[in-house]
Amino acid sequence: MFREIFFIVASSFAVGCCADDNLLVSLQDGKVRGQYKQSYNGRKFIAFEGIPYAKPPVQDLRFEDPQPVQPWSGILEAKNSYICLQMPMLPGIFEGAAGQEDCLYLNVYVPRDKISSDENLDVIFHIHGGAFMVGSPSMMSLPQKIMDKNVVFVSISYRLGPFGFYSAGDGRGNYGLKDQTAALRWVQKNIKKFGGNKDSVTITGLSAGGASAHLHYFSKLSRGLFHKGYAQSGVALNPWVVRKYPEKHGKILANHVGCFGNDNDVRSCLKQRPAIQVVSAVKSLYQAPSLPLVPFGPIIENDSPSAFLTKIPHQQLALHEVTDVPLMMSMTEDEGTVPAALVYNEIPTMNSNWSKWASLILEFYECDDCNKEEISQRIKEHYLNNTDITKENYKEIVKACSHRMFHIGAKTTTFLQSQAMESNVYFLLMGYAGRFIPMNITGFNIDLGIGHGSDAKFYYTTIFDSSLSQEEENMKDILLDMLISFAKAGKPKINTVEFQPIPKNGDLNYLYVKGPNSLKMKTENVFGPINFWNSLGLGED
Repeated sequence: MFREIFFIVASSFAVGCCADDNLLVSLQDGKVRGQYKQSYNGRKFIAFEGIPYAKPPVQDLRFEDPQPVQPWSGILEAKNSYICLQMPMLPGIFEGAAGQEDCLYLNVYVPRDKISSDENLDVIFHIHGGAFMVGSPSMMSLPQKIMDKNVVFVSISYRLGPFGFYSAGDGRGNYGLKDQTAALRWVQKNIKKFGGNKDSVTITGLSAGGASAHLHYFSKLSRGLFHKGYAQSGVALNPWVVRKYPEKHGKILANHVGCFGNDNDVRSCLKQRPAIQVVSAVKSLYQAPSLPLVPFGPIIENDSPSAFLTKIPHQQLALHEVTDVPLMMSMTEDEGTVPAALVYNEIPTMNSNWSKWASLILEFYECDDCNKEEISQRIKEHYLNNTDITKENYKEIVKACSHRMFHIGAKTTTFLQSQAMESNVYFLLMGYAGRFIPMNITGFNIDLGIGHGSDAKFYYTTIFDSSLSQEEENMKDILLDMLISFAKAGKPKINTVEFQPIPKNGDLNYLYVKGPNSLKMKTENVFGPINFWNSLGLGED
């Protein structure tokens, strides 16, 4: 009801106000009007922010698959940003819960001052990160930089945390991923009206957004809805992505808000609880500050026509059950900075109870069949030579987190996916982050390396942004040109270097980026100590 009232009021205001037909687009569901904005380099572009792509997932639609949007009358003034309801994971971003449950909206950005449906521009469809728990396009992927290029850019909000990924262990869930698919369907239906080419959609994302982009390769629901993919700092095979025991956290959350009984009773009870009560209960799941990172995330569903994911991605790759379109992946050298930074101030307690902290930051706390004490000790021997953790050797903790949480999954993906597809797979390793600028907003002012998400500033405008140096400007231009060339032809071009795909022989052929003037192809048969981690028996295949 609120949405309908808002649209009527907005359209009534628009009738008497400075209408500009260049900003108006007529969709099947109703009319939308955007606004002019300015790109990073001063280009005028049109922004449509806050277009609904599904019904509000509230009341009876909470914990249900997204439903088609209700058409509206009048003109929707597409000038609003939406944040899906969430609890903060990092200190200092916001206090308490933020956002709203009615949040299934997307944004469309067109690099023109007039809309023409005849343009047929390539489309980049972006999924924000945030461990499937937090984030929004307005925080992590504003379009100013990419609007200097000739592409249509789409960013989306999707359900997060318990609203997007609650499961009682009954084989039902993945609502946030199904939201993403609903938005992809919306693009197929509507993007031509904005001058976009529905047959050239590149799905991109960073962190959990990168893992999401990769997960769409494994879903029958998404086949035919995208034509290339770029997964930054996250792939489906990372150990924090697919939750093996979702019923554990689902039960804790439900009991915390007073919901008990069988699966149907609990689900019905949770639908009746205030949204703020449900999201606040997330705090009951943390065993340490902001850990575990992903208490709610993707699950394996029961096989049904509406299921998003029915097999473990590793198994699907082995069976060659994957959408065959070009894939580009990238990682930074020191991806493990996020989990490592979260516990940087806990060094004394990490030394006194290493097995607890190791299982949390290295994502094996749910492995009930594992000898956590023995595994933790072996990790400490491998990375720290069995010495205590100190601030001086803390980068070894970052290295362990990088290998376990990101690099090993990326290496495994490059090998298996290059074998499973005819299309090419490309891999980029970022060894450059530009200047180190402390992110005071997070409370972490330590330089732990080329960290997780540090390359986002070269593609998007984020809440962490600062002005770029000339060297960083050069890096931005090189990486954006690479992305645009990949979106156009499925083959990334980067300066004068030939970006070669992964070969079929199992070696890792990758582009190493050390700076705007240092780009070269490298080949390795090992990327991180994959044999060591496989020897620990964590049983995640």
